[in-house]
Amino acid sequence: MLTFLESVGRRSEAELYLRLFRKLPKESFAVIAPGGPVVRHGFGALVEQLRFLGDLDLFAPVVLGLFNPEGALAGSERLVKRMPFVGLQASQHEMGEPGLSERVRDELRKERVPVLHFRVEEGTSFQARLLALANLSSALDTRKIVMLRRRGGLEARPGQPFPTTSGRLSVINLRTDREILSSGRSLDKRERELLDAAASLIQTINSSSLLVSITSPLNLLKELFTVRGAGTLIKPGTIVERRDGYADVDLPRLTGLLEASFGRALSAQFFERPLAAIYYEPNYRGAAIVLAGGPAPYLSKFAVEPEAQGEGIGNDLWQAMQRDFPRFFWRGRPDNPVTSWYLSVCDGMLRLPNWNLYWRGIDASEIPGLVAYVDALSPDFAPPRED
Repeated sequence: MLTFLESVGRRSEAELYLRLFRKLPKESFAVIAPGGPVVRHGFGALVEQLRFLGDLDLFAPVVLGLFNPEGALAGSERLVKRMPFVGLQASQHEMGEPGLSERVRDELRKERVPVLHFRVEEGTSFQARLLALANLSSALDTRKIVMLRRRGGLEARPGQPFPTTSGRLSVINLRTDREILSSGRSLDKRERELLDAAASLIQTINSSSLLVSITSPLNLLKELFTVRGAGTLIKPGTIVERRDGYADVDLPRLTGLLEASFGRALSAQFFERPLAAIYYEPNYRGAAIVLAGGPAPYLSKFAVEPEAQGEGIGNDLWQAMQRDFPRFFWRGRPDNPVTSWYLSVCDGMLRLPNWNLYWRGIDASEIPGLVAYVDALSPDFAPPRED
């Protein structure tokens, strides 16, 4: 299975997420909500993805009829009948039945797949179904709700200001992005409705750890097991703190983050350099350090815990820093695993003997000064210890 996951992303990422998911209680891994067209036209792909998850000892309730309960009962019956053919045991439930969350929790702990459906009821609204899903997810302490549709992630119109992959939004931070996306022309009506539904789930459950993904059934594993994902990840939003000095920063936790990220001990003089600003997530899962005193602000360190990368914390830090510093530069080793991301966010890059030099908002006439500054920098890390 890990070899298969390696085909959709780096093996190290798959192993990381698998460890994280397996640390959760069985019932907290995820809830999967496929739309009607997925059940009708992508049924085989959906069953196959559930089988792959089962092979990894991961089980999630499947909720049918969230967007349209018509055909949900027939779809659930079909799914329950198919499961044994791929080695899974499933049980059928109706949303709203008494003691549902307790039954679902018990079945997931027994490695069964609960298949739930909304029934057609006159006067029942989409908001009522969203509330029922939110209540179930809250009872299970669900960490991720995955909405499946054939088109995959939210499609953005050309010219919108948010990062996209193949025309689809990668990460949406509700704290900073929702108002812009909802009021502008970045999304069409259907995409805004999906965004509003995801936001409603997150706000109703009121959990900072809940994430909502919108993806296609064929990309479900890539969305779950890679940092980049393959859909749209919607999250409550990261709080990013800014400080202009280290006095109010927990230096031991910051040091731990940086040394774990780069695999080396910091030099004794690292925190003595003139600081322009530091940005960090309050739990020190990510940080960006910008130094003063150079030809332009210098991004000295940018670090995000591996498990937090898939939540878009790096993008939140980057946006906060970029708002304050429209022009800055940084360097990175040519073999740095995030080189491709650096290339996607820089205005220009210059290859030096030991480094790649990147910049944003810098005039060409300033580049020799950047090179001289980088060449003159003292080491960030202590020399390796000799045993």
